[in-house]
Amino acid sequence: MGKNEMAKRLPPTRNENSILIICEGAEEYDYMDRLRSLGMWSRNFSIELKDAKSIDNISAVYAYSYRADNYKLVVIFCDTERYPYEQFLAMKNKINKIHGDKVADEVVYFVNPCTLQVVLSHFQPVRLTSNSKTDNAAIVEKLTGVKGYDASMRQRVAIYRKITVENYEVMRRHLAQMSDIYTDIPSSNVLRLFQALDSGDPKWIVDINKKIE
Repeated sequence: MGKNEMAKRLPPTRNENSILIICEGAEEYDYMDRLRSLGMWSRNFSIELKDAKSIDNISAVYAYSYRADNYKLVVIFCDTERYPYEQFLAMKNKINKIHGDKVADEVVYFVNPCTLQVVLSHFQPVRLTSNSKTDNAAIVEKLTGVKGYDASMRQRVAIYRKITVENYEVMRRHLAQMSDIYTDIPSSNVLRLFQALDSGDPKWIVDINKKIE
């Protein structure tokens, strides 16, 4: 077994700038995995991903992962779900109960109405108002050529293959013009995460952990 292969099999440790991103579901996981595979983020960070399978599972996965103490930082990437955002707010409240009031604001990175808002922002500025796949199918086809969008694995692969190093910067510019208040439609604060991962500066991990601890 070569050195590189052995390193891949070793579990993460807190001796490196290891970060776990808990993704709400397959769409979020595959999107983050595409960015990771492109080498978009600083090599100063070791990024792991985990699919929580649903927003209702996120808090339990977070609690387990945080207490396992294998990562310097555990963060969350998810949708807000639909108004009145009961599942989203319940998840954040459970995170706050682990750490203290408002800590969830530091570790939860969201998109309203859905992750597709960020994905399509790689191609042009869009303002989705619904998380319905049927409602968004036309704009998905226009920007990616994928017809009848239902978020199947085949479609996700086809869409995410179109994400490139070049249009990553396009997406960042579009997100910079978007609200980061979760009740606004559309909105997202995930640009903060991307900027931190791009920078390579571990100070943001230290700053969040000070608030957590």
